Order: sequence, then C-alpha cells, then structure tokens
Amino acid sequence: MRILEQLRRPRAELDAPVWLSRATVILIVLVAAVAPLVSAPYVNFDRSMVLVYVVVGLGLNLLTGNTGQISLGHGFFFALGAYLSAVLVEHHGVPYPLLIPLAFAVCYVVGYLFGLPALRLHGLQLALATLGLALVTPAVIKRFEHVTDGHAGINISAAEAPEFTGLERDQWVYYLCLAVALLAYLVVRRLATGRIGRSLLAIRDYEAVATTLGVPATRTKTTVFAFSAALAGAGGVLYSFVVQYVGPEAFGLPLAIAFITMIVVGGLGTVPGVVFGAFFVVYVPQWTADIDQSAAGITYGAALILFIFVLPFGVISLVRWGLGPVVAGIPGRRRRNRPAAGVSRGRSVVGPARSLPDERGAGVGSKAPRLPRH
Repeated sequence: MRILEQLRRPRAELDAPVWLSRATVILIVLVAAVAPLVSAPYVNFDRSMVLVYVVVGLGLNLLTGNTGQISLGHGFFFALGAYLSAVLVEHHGVPYPLLIPLAFAVCYVVGYLFGLPALRLHGLQLALATLGLALVTPAVIKRFEHVTDGHAGINISAAEAPEFTGLERDQWVYYLCLAVALLAYLVVRRLATGRIGRSLLAIRDYEAVATTLGVPATRTKTTVFAFSAALAGAGGVLYSFVVQYVGPEAFGLPLAIAFITMIVVGGLGTVPGVVFGAFFVVYVPQWTADIDQSAAGITYGAALILFIFVLPFGVISLVRWGLGPVVAGIPGRRRRNRPAAGVSRGRSVVGPARSLPDERGAGVGSKAPRLPRH
C-alpha cells in the first residue's frame, strides 16, 4: 500500500539548474532533427504521428488539465482540419503551406461558436455534449458526400519535399510536423506558466472566487476552448500530410478516446507530459497488437482505468519522482521555485487532493492563491 500511496502523490516540477535545462532542450531538439535522416520511412511515419498527437494533445491538455473542461469532441475539429486540407488541395489547388494557418483560423472560429453555449455546462454535462459531437462526426462526413467523397474518402498528394532540400517526402513531412509541434509547445508552455495559466488554474479550482476577483471565467474558457480546437485542426492538417488519406471511419469515437487517454497517461496539466502520452497512444497499441490483435482494442480503456486509480498524475510524475533527487544534487543557478504544473492547489482533476510543501514547510494548498486581476 505504501508504494501505491507514493504513486498517487503529485510531484513538484524538477528544480534543474538553468544550464542543465537549456542543454537538455538543445540535445532533444538536435536528436529530433537528425532522427529522420537515419531512419526508415515507416519509422518516420510513426514519429510524425507522435508529433501530430503532440499538437492536438497540447491544446486539449490546456483545456482539460489547466481549465478543468472535459472535451470528448476534439476529434471533430481534427477531422475538420484534415478534410479542409484534403478538399482545398485536391479539389481547389490551394498551396499546402497555407493550409495550417487556414485550418487554425477556421477551427478557432468554429470552436469559439461551439464553446459559447457548451461551456456554460460543467463536468459530466459538458463531457456528454462534446461526446455527441464525436459521435456525429463520421455521419456528418458521410452526409456531405458531394464535398467529402463520403465512404470513399480522399487521397492526398500534397506536401512533397522541395527539390532544393534533397529530402524524401517522409522526411519533409516529419520536419513540418516537428516545426508545428515545437511552435505549439512553446506557445502552450508560455500560456500555462504565465499569468493566463494562473487564471486558468484559478477558474478550474475556485471559479466563483476567480469571477468575484475579476477573472472573466466564461470568456476565458471559451477562448481556451477555441484555441484548443484550432490546435486540433492544425493537427488534422498534419495528419492528412502524413497518412495521405482521409476517410470517415478514422474520426469516430476511438479517436476521441485516444486523445483523452493521451493527456491522462502523460499527466493532466503538464506540458511535457503530452509528449509521453503521444508516444503511448502511437506505440503501445502497436505492441499489444503484435501480441494479440484483440488486445489492441482494450489498450486505451485499460490504460485509463490504471492511470486514474493507480497513477492519477501520469507518467510525468514517475519521471519527476525518479529524477528529482538526482537533479536536485546538480550544482548551478536555478530559476525561482514554482509549484508543480498540473498539481491543483486545492484538488486534482483526476486524483486525490494533496498539498505540496513550500519552502517554509506549509502546504501549498494551505492558502487560497492570489488571483490575477484583469
């Protein structure tokens, strides 16, 4: 039982020296940049899919982990971006570099309009409303057959590598995915750790207090929902480049479950956790399918049950638990101590309420946080 209690505890963000943090980031980016040049096309395909999931997961984690709004309907925006890409490229000859910003803008507007009424709901009601969106997505695609080609789907031949690069198509698409994923990561991390991020945590844990102190809760949640939907649309465009085909069966309920599994496994409210979750949803079902084809279908459900009850703060908590003592002993100048990302000051989205000790020994949850004024 003691081990289980340790697994269920939230872990503070690693207090690494500045030089170590920067060196780690540079090393990871260099490895990610060199990897496609020495890998087979099928390996680059899997890695590109990981980056696609990272883009979607960053937005969904900001919405669910930081704001506390559970959405099962992001597969709709993912499909909207993918089909927008396919139709514009194959039927209208739109240059593919324009597709990502265009899909981002369209999905932002659609997400904002959907979020205006939907985000007046809370908890299970919001989850059910967005679940309905996920369930109707394949039917909507088939209904507009004159645009989407219905059951047949659309083959996509865009995103060929420019000749001056000397790259193969799989390498070029990987770099496109990597560039978008890095940009999304930087933006979301900035939002999650800045004043906006503190506002989101305040809305998640103390919405009535936050509203009283001037935080526009409804407008903030709607804007975050729209931004999250826009990232899902951008991920859909990248998906169409990687797979080179879009069809209605790829955007059903299993996709929505995969998205939720990704952020739960990685760690709700933690930006680096999304990367771990993306690797999980791409590779673990493949490994289980190699053992038993029927086992692949229950992977997501088993993972959700396991992590919610045993490891509610995700894989990132294990990483912090294991590396925390090692990193703490490395000399060097450190940034100002921050509370653990994804750990509620009053409660957890999926786990038990716990308080982290601050420098004076008092629990972080012992006081209500000071809320930013807008």
